[in-house]
Amino acid sequence: MSTKEKNAAAEEKNGGNALGGAERAYSEIRRRILSLEFPPSMELEEGHLVALLHLSRTPVREALIRLASEGLVTIQRGRGARVAPLDLANLRSFFEALDLVQRAVTKLAAIRHQPEDLELIEEELRTFEVHAADEASLDLTEANHRFHLAIAAAARNPFLEHAYNRVMCEGLRIIRVCFSEHYTEIPPLKPHLERTVEDHRQIFEAIRNRDSEEAEKLAGEHNTLFRNRVSQTLAALSPSTRNIQAVEIPDGSI
Repeated sequence: MSTKEKNAAAEEKNGGNALGGAERAYSEIRRRILSLEFPPSMELEEGHLVALLHLSRTPVREALIRLASEGLVTIQRGRGARVAPLDLANLRSFFEALDLVQRAVTKLAAIRHQPEDLELIEEELRTFEVHAADEASLDLTEANHRFHLAIAAAARNPFLEHAYNRVMCEGLRIIRVCFSEHYTEIPPLKPHLERTVEDHRQIFEAIRNRDSEEAEKLAGEHNTLFRNRVSQTLAALSPSTRNIQAVEIPDGSI
């Protein structure tokens, strides 16, 4: 057997072809980061991930590079990879960026959307509502992410879409905590989810009606809802339950 054939056989044994293995590694590592099973700043030792995922090093490396491009992993030459730290001291800047880009893509989506865009946005809206009924926090996080990215795609501006995706990825772990009732100190989740579902429906209707001004206004209000949930969550958590440093977000920060 040639070297090429041996490598192909090994790749097949360790999780399928390179593309399939990399996708599986990406999905699994990402899931563990977002669920906080892999906490902020945790070292992602390559050998450990290879053994954990039953894959070769190549797809694991590809997955880490992809996660680094999303801001969920940091890679330093000679020091390996780590889960990106969650520095809540940057929350003000995060919410400023989220507010600006979210309003921009939502407004453009109302102006530029095509029929297929509306179908995808509505599909993701319904998926979020299903998970909201179950209050399944990790599924909620992913469904919320896909709903807003479907709107960004409808804006038909790849630069804004990329920027929005990056900002949303930065906030995924924050969203995960705020869509959870793992800590009893966090305010009840159900009223927040009901308001989120209503926001999503109103945003969708404004986009479908090509009401760009209303869509932009609703997007800004939706960001405020999220910001307030973050503020309430951080205020409720005692220092002993936090694995990240919390800071106060003033009401007038945006």
